[in-house]
Amino acid sequence: MKKYIILGLSIALAVFSTTSCNPDLLNIQQKGVIAYEEFYQTDSDAESALVAVYASFIKMINDQGSNNPAWNVVVNACGDELYWGGGKKDGSSSGAQDMNEFRNTYDSTVPHIRVVYKDLYSLIYKCNLVLDNFYGESGELCDSQVKKKCVAEARAVRAWAHFTLATFWGTPPLVEHVLAGDARPTNCDHQVLMDWCISEFKAALPDLAPRNGKNDVAGAYRMTSGACQAFLGKAQIFNKDWSGAKESLKAVISSGNYALAPTEDLWNMFHVVGDGNEEKILEMNYMYNEGISLMDWKYHFQRNQALFMRNIKKYPSILIQAGDGWGNNVSPTKQFMDAINAHEPNSARRKAWFVSYEEFLTDFEYPLEESEAKVPDKDGVTTKVKFKADADMTPEEKLMDFRRGLNCEKYDETYANYGYYFFKLLPWQSDLIPNNATVTQENRIIMRYAEVLLLYAEACAQLGETSGDGLDALNAVAKRAGAPLYDKLSMDNVKMEKWFELAWEGTRFWDLVRWGDAPKALAFKAHDETPYLHDDFYVHGSKGKKTTGQPHKAHVYFHDDGWAAKGGGWVTGKHELLPFPFDVVQLNPYNPETGEGLKQNPGWE
Repeated sequence: MKKYIILGLSIALAVFSTTSCNPDLLNIQQKGVIAYEEFYQTDSDAESALVAVYASFIKMINDQGSNNPAWNVVVNACGDELYWGGGKKDGSSSGAQDMNEFRNTYDSTVPHIRVVYKDLYSLIYKCNLVLDNFYGESGELCDSQVKKKCVAEARAVRAWAHFTLATFWGTPPLVEHVLAGDARPTNCDHQVLMDWCISEFKAALPDLAPRNGKNDVAGAYRMTSGACQAFLGKAQIFNKDWSGAKESLKAVISSGNYALAPTEDLWNMFHVVGDGNEEKILEMNYMYNEGISLMDWKYHFQRNQALFMRNIKKYPSILIQAGDGWGNNVSPTKQFMDAINAHEPNSARRKAWFVSYEEFLTDFEYPLEESEAKVPDKDGVTTKVKFKADADMTPEEKLMDFRRGLNCEKYDETYANYGYYFFKLLPWQSDLIPNNATVTQENRIIMRYAEVLLLYAEACAQLGETSGDGLDALNAVAKRAGAPLYDKLSMDNVKMEKWFELAWEGTRFWDLVRWGDAPKALAFKAHDETPYLHDDFYVHGSKGKKTTGQPHKAHVYFHDDGWAAKGGGWVTGKHELLPFPFDVVQLNPYNPETGEGLKQNPGWE
């Protein structure tokens, strides 16, 4: 049974003023509006203000950049897991492709960066409304357990937002209270900000409620003590406090409130059927509400995941049947797929989350009935061919089926595809809201238990341990994945397992940066070659007018896309941090004499 947090809350604040005319005529009570000074009073008010915090959190995760979901782009595009595709190499995914290849067009004007930066501070503002009005300077306003709990949740969410800002931008402003309109916040020293985040997570812990066991679905939808402890441990990892992180993360593991989902449920992890399961530390809860404009949900499957495939003639029945492959065709990189195929080519994890072109065509049910089609042969002569219904076909027959595969009547290639798809996050039919063919309501995971175990394994490895609890935690994730177990605990093993397990979940790039591995791991992005997927079923370049008589099979060519020659590729000393958004710096320029304003990050000036 699924318990929901309300998506949005509208709190109207009345501001009354007098004029030189008769003020009594203007003193008319508005209906349905609560004055600011009258709102922040009761336990119910505190809970309503906290709902606004979660609504802001949800909005941030789902907010749109330029043709792409801003959050997904910022946390994933710069890593080594994926090529960011699109309709063509320089068209439909502007900003995302720039960041993905570290092009010279990647600068402080990228809209996704602006959206995430502003949304994080909007989230902090909503948290500060709760803390300023229900906590005060020293907690004197927290006169009930309800208020204390609401304040603690807002405090931990605010710490998470600042930690995220510190990770992405290094020295963003620290905002502890609602700012005046003329405030000019300046950079905060990175270490000061990290220490503050850690102290805030610790301060919030005593008043937070725990998740009530592994089956507490609603406990995955809000900041519990377990979630706060997990984020504390992650912050300590990023702060290189290995002993502190080990202690914090061990508390989450020992709580008994979380567990890895069974191997057979890997398939369900990122879909409605898996919402709130035993592995979720914190996820943002989505539910369609008829009272909310559909525009707030439109293309949620793309804005939330941005993974739908292009140029495919027909999709498996389990997937949304979106017309003509609308989306960005995010594909695993050659580096990623070569590594995971060398380590675990037939693991349950690999097969559930990273699907080859041939598996895509043969391993799923398709909505294909018995039919006839005109099929061109290698000489261009068309012949009527009778095809069975999908359920009656063997894999071999499916690979000779003209009705599936690349839509070569229109396209004969797919840009930035190495012959695999990230099936992990593709939206399902069962994720759709009622009576709609494109809008979905699967939750968005902020952290899951597998990451806790891998962070714990890292803390132990960084402390020099080669066996014991850290190795057990690492192998628990590998065992659930159906992958080979590790014979010792080492950072190399932790890095590899985390790469495979958490691909496209917003951790890889920031890990590469803090480990110092980014220059080497991302060097391939300076190359001027990108994979293009062709299908051996067709004569390449024919737009489907001829077939080869060969089965459907991925044939990958690497072509020069020209971006390296224009200055693409990783730059050490610059790309470790995001640029502060152009308009934010313009509105609040840094003044070296007064120290006011926002100083741009190195390399982005």
